[in-house]
Parts: sequence; structure tokens; C-alpha cells
Amino acid sequence: MTIDPSRSLAELVLERPASARVLARLGLDYCCGGRRSLAEACVEQGLDAATVTVFLERDLEPVATESTDWASAPLAELCAHIVEAHHGRLRWDLPRLSELAERAAAVHGDVLPALHELRDELAGLRGELEEHIADEERALFPALAAGRAVDRSEFERLLGEHDTTGARLRRLRELGGGYETGAALCNTHLALLQGLHGLELDVHQHVHEENNILFPRALAAGG
Repeated sequence: MTIDPSRSLAELVLERPASARVLARLGLDYCCGGRRSLAEACVEQGLDAATVTVFLERDLEPVATESTDWASAPLAELCAHIVEAHHGRLRWDLPRLSELAERAAAVHGDVLPALHELRDELAGLRGELEEHIADEERALFPALAAGRAVDRSEFERLLGEHDTTGARLRRLRELGGGYETGAALCNTHLALLQGLHGLELDVHQHVHEENNILFPRALAAGG
């Protein structure tokens, strides 16, 4: 497959979901920043677009990927998938990571003051995400599953919240030293860094499925 750098990150991931892991590894945000072209995103990250396209082309040889085509699955099924796969993980991950961050800051905060800010940033992200997913499950998803119209302003509000989430994830990555596990000060700190990295990857996929699949499809259907 030949990669066109002028195509948006979202389009690349929609066409070949396996590209998501390559983009994530390179720090290219394909969910909240999915409307940018690959070329633009590479410039922002200081990457050479030609080199990145080679990475993508080589990594996009046939691999095991998500078997369900969410771009064509019923909206009710897509909503249920997001709740089960992504909201469910957040409800399990966020309290666990908050506890790890609290413990790491208490033990190592004097040596690594960034842990205090990381703990607070994670607390902010947790509060926002827990409210966000409860809101979606209470109103938006039932409406979409039932085929009811949803005002465009509601999607715009949720997109804005996703942008805020993306900014918080970027800040957490900075405070976590890029999640380099070799810098971990103890097993708790190591578990925190690994957990935050996993959270980032899953939230990117979660937001991608909403921003670039669910919301556009709902709007096109008259939502």
C-alpha cells in the first residue's frame, strides 16, 4: 500500500487500522488531531514525512486487526462496543492509576517533583472522563441506538471535550518522561508508567472511533 502524506491521519487509520500503532509509536495523534494531514503532523513533531510513510507502508502488510468494520456496523453496535471496550476499561483503569500516582508521589515526590503534578493532572483527567462517559451513556448513545436525532451542537461540545482530553494526555506524557520504563524508581512507579501508556493508547483509539467514525456517521444519518 502506498501512503499519500497529504491524507489525514484519521483517513489512514480508517482505511488500515493497523497504522494506529505506528502513529502512536511516533507520537502522531490520529484521534483529536486526526484532521491534520500526515505531512502536517510530521512537521509539528519534527519528523520526516517520507521516512514515516516508509514505516507505515512496511508495517501495513497484512496483520491481525479488528475484525469488525465499525465504519459500516450499526450505530447501536458501535455504541455498545465503545461502552464495553473503552468505557469499561476507563472505569477500571482510572481508579487504579490514581492510586498508583498517589503512592508514587508520596514516596518519590521529593526526588521527582513532577510526580505531584502528574498525580494532579491525572485527577483532572479522571474527573473529566468519568463525567464524559456517563454523559454519553445517559443521553447520546441511547439516542443514536434508537435512531433519534441529536443536535449538531452536542457533537461539537463532545469534540471540544475530546480536545481537552488530548491536551491532558500530552501533558501526562511529558510529566511521565515519555513513559520510559527504564527511569522508574520502583515497581509502583513502573506500573504507573506502563499503565499511563496503556491508557493513552486506548483513549486514542476510543476518541478515534467517536471523532472519526461514530459522530460523522450519526451526522450523515441526520443526527
